[in-house]
Amino acid sequence: MSAILDAFRFLSAVPLPARRAGDAGGLAAAVACFPLVGGVLGGLLVLTDWACARAFPRVSHFLSAALILAVYALFTGGLHHDGLMDTADAFWGRRTREQRLMIMKDSRAGALGVTALALFLLVELAAIYALPTHLAGSSGRFRWAGLLAFPVVGRWVMAYLCVRFPYAREEGTGAVMVGGSRARHVLIATLLAAAFLTGCFVFLVSIPLLLAVLPVAALAFAEVAGGFFSRSLGGVTGDVIGATGMLCEALVLLILASRIPELLAG
Repeated sequence: MSAILDAFRFLSAVPLPARRAGDAGGLAAAVACFPLVGGVLGGLLVLTDWACARAFPRVSHFLSAALILAVYALFTGGLHHDGLMDTADAFWGRRTREQRLMIMKDSRAGALGVTALALFLLVELAAIYALPTHLAGSSGRFRWAGLLAFPVVGRWVMAYLCVRFPYAREEGTGAVMVGGSRARHVLIATLLAAAFLTGCFVFLVSIPLLLAVLPVAALAFAEVAGGFFSRSLGGVTGDVIGATGMLCEALVLLILASRIPELLAG
């Protein structure tokens, strides 16, 4: 239970009692519970979509897409959005490792970071708007399955990055969490993510091939991104973990909004 609460403290703005001091292993165990946070967030996004469909039946998808992004930002406290902006600012132009780490530590956002976030949100808005309610060749609500799935995949990728790559800094909460995480933590996170995705694409909609396509695509992207950051920074930071997770979520949404699910369902 403490690991679950730590995961919500680390990845969300949910008001929870302050954490008691503990060892690094206790905090690192929260990595295994990252997909649970994604599952709760996905449930809130589905609830938002359901409410919009009843309150605004003529324009439900567009308003729903906008409100889903708002709920996402409120739930996370803008944590991952900040990571995306800081990463974009840090990697613009030729800079040294020290300069990039310093920029990501700075709380101010630069013009490139704001531009990157705006473009990213436009892509996500369009992808969520394009998710069909139902898909030919499958049963159930495809849109709800997609809204449940993409936050889970994003946080599973974050757990993978915590275990797969070293931390680029020597101090901080991130150093304790990433440095103490082990293969068993990402294994548990993988099992949890697989359970959520099975519920989405086997029981909610019958497109089981998406169980392979979405994780493989996200994992390939995460491996490439993690390798790039490791070469540039000597490891990962909280900002690049959050940014990579969000980019993987956008990738999942783009796949779900494309013709790929229809082809797999056929």
